[in-house]
Amino acid sequence: MLKRTSRFVLEVLPFLLSVLIAAVLVPGVLYSRAHGLETGVGQDISASQKASPSVRHNDAVLPREPLGLPEGAAR
Repeated sequence: MLKRTSRFVLEVLPFLLSVLIAAVLVPGVLYSRAHGLETGVGQDISASQKASPSVRHNDAVLPREPLGLPEGAAR
């Protein structure tokens, strides 16, 4: 039993995992290249430009300065 288990872990499992990884990654890469999609890293479009008008309106109400300690609180 130990011999079969070790053979599975050392010989079969890596092959199955590589097939599974390829089955997930390859279609995604092919789809993104076929449709001209790029990764989100380094794009110049900010998230607020892609948001719906109601989200942009709600975001505009929020204060832009970072929240600090209340007045009179010890620093």
